[in-house]
Amino acid sequence: MTLVISTLTSSGIVLTADSRQTYKNSVGAIRIGSDSAIKLFKLTDFAGVAISGRAFINEDGQPLKNVGYFINKFKKTEKLEGITVKEIAEKLNKYLSDIFVKREIDALKKQIEELINKAGGKDLKFSTSDNNLVPYSYIDKNGKSVSDAGSIETINMIVAGVDNDEIGRAYAVVLPQGITNNADTQQCGALWVGQTDVLTRIIKGYAPEAGNLDFVKKALTQDKPATINELNKMEYVINWGTITLQDAIDFCVLMTRTTENIQRFSDGTFLSPGGITGVGGEVDIAIITPEKGFAWLKKKKLNYEEAELPIEQES
Repeated sequence: MTLVISTLTSSGIVLTADSRQTYKNSVGAIRIGSDSAIKLFKLTDFAGVAISGRAFINEDGQPLKNVGYFINKFKKTEKLEGITVKEIAEKLNKYLSDIFVKREIDALKKQIEELINKAGGKDLKFSTSDNNLVPYSYIDKNGKSVSDAGSIETINMIVAGVDNDEIGRAYAVVLPQGITNNADTQQCGALWVGQTDVLTRIIKGYAPEAGNLDFVKKALTQDKPATINELNKMEYVINWGTITLQDAIDFCVLMTRTTENIQRFSDGTFLSPGGITGVGGEVDIAIITPEKGFAWLKKKKLNYEEAELPIEQES
């Protein structure tokens, strides 16, 4: 898990990512695997990407490799200079999706089929996959019709950069769906992906799971636009267009560290118990401006005692 944030100001873009990597062990427990994972990458002289979600994927017949390996491969093999940030986001979405999505969906379908057959179900039918979801229906052993959906673990990312028109743009991407949200340095604002519940609760004024509360569900059923409009009044007024690059850095780091510490002391909510301490470690920070392009403000290095070594393949 991860928290990735991009804050866009009139002067440029700040892109940050934490360093914690978690995994599910053989008995299904979530463990912290590392606090030194690399999730923020330079793609071109004027663009970068930060990733969250799935940490490892593999090509057919190959061992698992971290997603960063494939991003560096993408950077070396694809022609990225001169194309727009949006085009880079679309290319990266297709490149990574082609590696693992179809294979993972096929494996999930096989797993679902085996489980239903074992439970005495029949007439299993799969609907068209909806991005990383696999909807299906079947008749259970009691003759009851059941509809459900499985899902594969996917990758979320923010691709950010400055285009030739000197406007900074950032795109939130979910594999294989594609671009789900965007912002630019003319309107200014912020995008975030990953474990965003704490950040959303702070900025928006209510938790994402608020929609599961009975009175909120009732209100949404009666008048969804009006209910959403009322909930949106809880959001903090942030004058994104007036903040500086330093303010943007402070905002990204504050939200990351606040998430880390809330996760340290909490175990989810009463409505959604069982939280995962998925945010932690160093915060890598990149700045992207029309004048200087992509520049590292803070970037992890290999180190031992007083010795340090840049991680060259991530430069």
